[in-house]
Amino acid sequence: MEKRSIDLGRCLVRDGKADCHRCEEICPQRAIASHAVAQEACDGCGLCTAVCPAAAIEAPEDYAEALKKTMALTPQVLMCGKASPGGVHCLGFLDRRLLWSLATKRPLSLDISRCESCRPAVFAWLQQEVTACNDALARAGKKTIALVHVKPAPPQPKKPRKVERRSFFQALFHSTAEGLQEIAEAQIERSFRFDASAWLRKQQAEACELFCGLALRDGCTACGLCTVVCPTGAVVLERGEHAALHFAGASCTGCNLCALHCPQGALELVPHFAGQREFPLDR
Repeated sequence: MEKRSIDLGRCLVRDGKADCHRCEEICPQRAIASHAVAQEACDGCGLCTAVCPAAAIEAPEDYAEALKKTMALTPQVLMCGKASPGGVHCLGFLDRRLLWSLATKRPLSLDISRCESCRPAVFAWLQQEVTACNDALARAGKKTIALVHVKPAPPQPKKPRKVERRSFFQALFHSTAEGLQEIAEAQIERSFRFDASAWLRKQQAEACELFCGLALRDGCTACGLCTVVCPTGAVVLERGEHAALHFAGASCTGCNLCALHCPQGALELVPHFAGQREFPLDR
């Protein structure tokens, strides 16, 4: 359940100008080196997924489905598998952008009460991300994220029931067939790539100061190379009489490929989105 891998077809290492080692730098187990994961060292915390700007981390967990289940809860609570059997394996995949998107729609609670003793690096990361998100939520006049402790539900004892002989053998046959199916499914290794930008677009998340911004200096020739290299479509060039560069802050992952590839050095990625989505270009 813990193993991770890196899709080198998506990793920024494929780009000659990018030199990204975010997953390696954040991994508390030192399980990542040279864009490869040492499976025996990985503990499945998910921090590499949180910081990867290219959605290149393959994991055995479907984080998009986990967030979908969270959004269906009333109240909306994010918790790990130690708090609830239905919770995600570990909450390390979360970042401030995902928390913002969830918390701006409905009040959000987060259970990280077990993280400090279980995975200290995840606890420190989540504290940092929650604090940044709560500051932005407060400035926007929205309800901040509540930190809670969810008590695990006690197991429910099964009541014995009488079964007729024919019903008994029918039930035995079905349970055996289901058991064989479960064993067969367990042999199939599933992996998922969580694309946070695609998820945010689907949720129609609004960019705020927690997202990256773009700055355009003089010298842009409207060559359009930035739109070609952007992996998420966050930069779009509109040509014609009213030429402009359009920027979707909620889609930007901060990979910086647009700025790295700009022949004129006219683009700059800035750490905080200030609201500018359109950059008019001179004829």
